[in-house]
Amino acid sequence: MGIKDFFTNRAETGEMHPNESLKTHYFKTTKEQGYKAAKEMLQKQYKGEVVTDSLDRGEFVFQINEGKKALIVVTVVSVRAYSTAIDFSVSTETPLPVDFGYSKRVIESAYQALQKQLTFLGTGHSN
Repeated sequence: MGIKDFFTNRAETGEMHPNESLKTHYFKTTKEQGYKAAKEMLQKQYKGEVVTDSLDRGEFVFQINEGKKALIVVTVVSVRAYSTAIDFSVSTETPLPVDFGYSKRVIESAYQALQKQLTFLGTGHSN
């Protein structure tokens, strides 16, 4: 974890992210199954609610309401048959502009949980 990861209140995954744990993760599943798995996983791991929900766009927003409050935007995109990318953007609600790595840990925990449910294909350009 770099110092920059520690002194922010948000974390986001991406195809070319320099941090391996924050690179886009690909799973051997359909968009619909990946979407459902991500939503169920967040509802199981955190006390919160789905704020917006659009399977057509492949995006939903989940609000964590207990403990450290955070807003999670989940994007699910099918890149080809049975290869689906799942990305997260987490913003933690804090009085300071820092969450001490909480948003990054939420993403890492989410990916670990999804890897137990879905077949993991790889990250970033490695798939």
